Amino acid sequence: MKIRELYEQVNSGHIISDIDLQREIIYDAEKQSLVIDSIVNDIPLPAFYFWKNNDGILEVLDGKQRIEAIKNFYQNNIQYKGKLYMQTDYTLQQKIDDTEIKDIICIGTEKLKREIFRRINTLGVPLSEYEVLNGLFNGEYLRGLSIYCEQDKKAKRILGKSARGAAKLTLLRLLGNIRNFSKRDEIYKYVNAHQNDSFQQDQRDLKRFVDFVAEIFDSYGGQLPIYFNLSVKYIKDVTIWKQHKKEINERIGRYLKSDDAKLTNKAKEIEDIINAIVKDISVDPKRLFSRDDKLEFAKHLVSHDRKYQCASCNKYFFLDELTMDHIDPWSKGGRTELSNAQLLCRSCNSKKGNK
Repeated sequence: MKIRELYEQVNSGHIISDIDLQREIIYDAEKQSLVIDSIVNDIPLPAFYFWKNNDGILEVLDGKQRIEAIKNFYQNNIQYKGKLYMQTDYTLQQKIDDTEIKDIICIGTEKLKREIFRRINTLGVPLSEYEVLNGLFNGEYLRGLSIYCEQDKKAKRILGKSARGAAKLTLLRLLGNIRNFSKRDEIYKYVNAHQNDSFQQDQRDLKRFVDFVAEIFDSYGGQLPIYFNLSVKYIKDVTIWKQHKKEINERIGRYLKSDDAKLTNKAKEIEDIINAIVKDISVDPKRLFSRDDKLEFAKHLVSHDRKYQCASCNKYFFLDELTMDHIDPWSKGGRTELSNAQLLCRSCNSKKGNK
């Protein structure tokens, strides 16, 4: 079946995709445009599965999202490279019209219909993000990265066991912290540019930070990006951090298990905890002011129409819009006591935190 014929049969009602087995449309305009791009560039679309019912109508078992993209393009509802179908030149229109799809038409009982649909949608295993990356840019660079991940003891320790390339993708994301890329497209672009290069230089640059993390921290979990960024920032302090390793891990462990971890910026708090330890600062075991602390503090303030003044910008806010802040920072020994408290609006508190 050609694309144009597919569209005309959908338009005429001979092919219907709105059946009870099918899910809602999930392709956004970008993904729909990619379907058109595949057609234009001779990239085969997956097979379309149809069920022929007793009336001779073809019901779509698989391909609804692609059909919606094709229909929307023909009806000028989406653009391809900034142009609607009616704005594209005739040659491109003909290319799309005449492209053939692979269509598989099934017949039988209703039970068979549902079983075919189930198998189409459950037997296939989507590629992981790293498997896609490796499929696109397999070469000397990713081979070197794989060897490092699989053979370096400290890299293996912090990355842990993970299936289908997850550890390797994590390592690439950590590399992005020192090579200034983070988004998926930026990772793809970087690996593509280095596809046939040796991984050795990036390995040397990564290794000292990976080793830092492995030598200082006992467990990682979701905090690995935080620990890696700290290793980059404090690489020159590795010796003194090692001297305080036990206390660092104990204090971070207590913090992560506490309610404070749910209410604070983990990256900032972990950095503050470590700095307090290595600088031998005695910090208050109580990290945050409580709701009761705020109510007690407000009793001694003058309100205007039930609003209280921010100690920084001097504007007035309802009490729930203000946060209790340490005048002398907790990380520098400031006590979590009302005598060391002030009310700040969220904006001023954020600015103070950034400083």
